[in-house]
Amino acid sequence: MAKFKNRFLLLVTAAFSFGAVLIGVTGQTAQAKTKSVKIIKTKKFDTKKFRATKGYIYSSAKLTKKVHNADNYPKTVFYVNKQVTVKKTNGKNAVYYYVQNKSKKVKGYIWRGYMIQIPSKKVVANSESATDNNQVSAEAAEQMMSAGAMSRLIDEAPDMNPSDAILNLSANEYNVYGETLNKAYNIIKTSPSGMFNNHTATIYVENSRLVPYVQQAIEKWNSAMEQTVFKLGTRNNHTLEVKLVNASNSDWDGMYNGQAVYIDASRFLNPRYPTAYLSQQKAAQITPSTYWVGVMTHELGHTLGLDHTGYQSDLMYASSSEGNAVAKYSWKTPVERSSTGLDGTENGGTFTDRDINRAKLAQKLGYW
Repeated sequence: MAKFKNRFLLLVTAAFSFGAVLIGVTGQTAQAKTKSVKIIKTKKFDTKKFRATKGYIYSSAKLTKKVHNADNYPKTVFYVNKQVTVKKTNGKNAVYYYVQNKSKKVKGYIWRGYMIQIPSKKVVANSESATDNNQVSAEAAEQMMSAGAMSRLIDEAPDMNPSDAILNLSANEYNVYGETLNKAYNIIKTSPSGMFNNHTATIYVENSRLVPYVQQAIEKWNSAMEQTVFKLGTRNNHTLEVKLVNASNSDWDGMYNGQAVYIDASRFLNPRYPTAYLSQQKAAQITPSTYWVGVMTHELGHTLGLDHTGYQSDLMYASSSEGNAVAKYSWKTPVERSSTGLDGTENGGTFTDRDINRAKLAQKLGYW
């Protein structure tokens, strides 16, 4: 039965990666219409050069029609000389830049937070006539790490474990090097923006038998991160659901698909699972109860944007990289084995520094 054990661990990975890809596809749609906003103020200024990190570009300042996705223009230089302040439907004010590329074929309004100003190459030293804008550009140029320096910083840190330096980059550096960091640390945005409000997801557990396991998983994450990452909600007040489903024909115990966490009922309700299907040595170290707490803790890790690693001690370990949505490298055997032979999930949901630091980096990147 060891073969069956391997299969469901692998397929947990595959199911997770499908959910991540699904979100990526649905999030790229342009041409969508939204409710209009109220324009409060318009301001013009000298033309500045920017690059977009992500987000939609709208045809007008009313923000009713999306015409471009900035993800498709990562290297395009946009020219900006106007901004509008609007009151959104949620009552909050926001500033949008009017942007256009050199040919003026790609143009429209985009939220200011998605834009990074391209620093000026000429800075007048010791000149009383230097403008505030030049000073800001010079500071930005000094603070922005080069791609080579970023690569060296990643290489100097432990494998898959973000260092303090990586966890203390500037907001601009996280925007510019987001994809580089994703690949270096096996993280990716897996959850819709509304799932985490002020970095907290509110969970509704559909079946009461799952509640104790979810509660313990919540406590583990909140303690590890030293903040309220998850909390229990109600049927009418939640952003994430945990469901017990009949998936006996599938090969996973738990799965996160980008919208909800699913636990397979046939295995969860089997009092002999998983211990009856493990080696005697492994079975002696765990109980069904601790195992299911581990599964739940693992799946909540996916909601934060954590893909699998090859380090067996990690909570987010998987026996193969085959189903990863993002992977720094491939593995089919543990990159490093644990001292007990158990992974972090089997061990009841235990964390390594690697798990915690990757979750911190995912938060810095805005994934939760």
